[in-house]
Amino acid sequence: MVKASRNNLCPCGSGKTYKHCCGKKEAVSIESLIDREVAKCMQDVFSFALERYEEELAFMMSGSPFQGLPNELETSANLLLTNWAIFHRHVDDKGMTIFSAYMRSRRRNRWRPAVQAHLERWTEGIPSFGEIVRFDEERRLMVRDLVSGEEKRVRFLTSETVPPAEEGDVLLGFLLPYGEEFTYFIAALPFPKSGRTRLAHAIEAERKRSGKAADAFWRTSFPEALDLALNEWLWQLSAELEWNHPDEEEVLHELKRREEKTSPRVLSHAAFFWRMYCEQEEPVIDDPIVYAAALRHVAGQMAEEEFMDVEEAAARYGVPAEEVESTSMEFILFAVEMLDRDEDGEWDEDDEEWLDDEWDFEEGMIDGDELDAAIDEWLDDVEELFDDEGWDTDQVHRLIDKAMRTWKKDGLLEGVDEAELREELEELVWQTFAGQGFC
Repeated sequence: MVKASRNNLCPCGSGKTYKHCCGKKEAVSIESLIDREVAKCMQDVFSFALERYEEELAFMMSGSPFQGLPNELETSANLLLTNWAIFHRHVDDKGMTIFSAYMRSRRRNRWRPAVQAHLERWTEGIPSFGEIVRFDEERRLMVRDLVSGEEKRVRFLTSETVPPAEEGDVLLGFLLPYGEEFTYFIAALPFPKSGRTRLAHAIEAERKRSGKAADAFWRTSFPEALDLALNEWLWQLSAELEWNHPDEEEVLHELKRREEKTSPRVLSHAAFFWRMYCEQEEPVIDDPIVYAAALRHVAGQMAEEEFMDVEEAAARYGVPAEEVESTSMEFILFAVEMLDRDEDGEWDEDDEEWLDDEWDFEEGMIDGDELDAAIDEWLDDVEELFDDEGWDTDQVHRLIDKAMRTWKKDGLLEGVDEAELREELEELVWQTFAGQGFC
């Protein structure tokens, strides 16, 4: 059969030219093929990083500011931090990065020329906190960088999960050039629009302190920016929580009203401490403003930045200094008691309960105690596979297929969207594998 000219009528009889009919479908198919292979290439770069530079990454994580955060949030933060390190963290005194080492290795030769052409440009990759300006198509959107204001058209590849986000939200991730567009390396973390303005202000303040232009700031100061974003996230989360008494909530409202430009680190410390204090002490609050002022004073000491002494806090909040001092002492005594109870001073499982109850870090996870238990047991088997053999995509898919058949036979998948479950399992497997690189 002679192939139709792209400008002739399509042989299918649609009345359209071939290039706008079946020829277009063929082009889309080729595009999808490249998309899938580029996505696999990204995973290979990540696997290379964990296999060859495990010690260097572990050392970096040991000094990261995210230790002690709730587990799921710490894992997401470490994934983004690892993505940045692959492209911008030097691993020798000659300035070599993990990605440049990958490009020198034989592994790059496993990809077809079209994929290698994309690889060549990945040295241009840069971290980004991008506000979603609009969604152009199902897997394409326009984002505006919070620091530079530059807009980029972003495309999610065929095998990538589009994060649950809407216009106005911010996507935290690492952007790679992809033709005339960009795509996220491995993953993007959505940040709620409610905190966008405060986050932009905090990031810009951090950039000005660094004295760097936007591009240089993202390349060198991404860990600090990510730390600000996660603390702002926790602060925004506090507004969504339910409180035992309206006065408890009013304390945070007063803090929010008077601390519009205060560092997210200070406010997240304040919110978390206040939640623990209320849960443990069930305080009778005579004046929420006094408690808010004392909380601001103590939170600055906890975060070790933007200190505010008792007199300053009393003046800002318009309350007597002696009342602020007395309430601050109550907080400090409570903090000392809590540290005695948990000597490492970090978040433990009890501390995380209020976050786990109010915020779903694993959005879309399947409900059901029996299925949950089966998934946990299955993940243990997957982890053993990683310990013994490393990452093997085909083997992972076989394990997923086998698990799905077993659970269906046992009646655990009744009422469960199997396609959704499969996506969740793939994500959990990847998180399990990535998590091993952080140990």
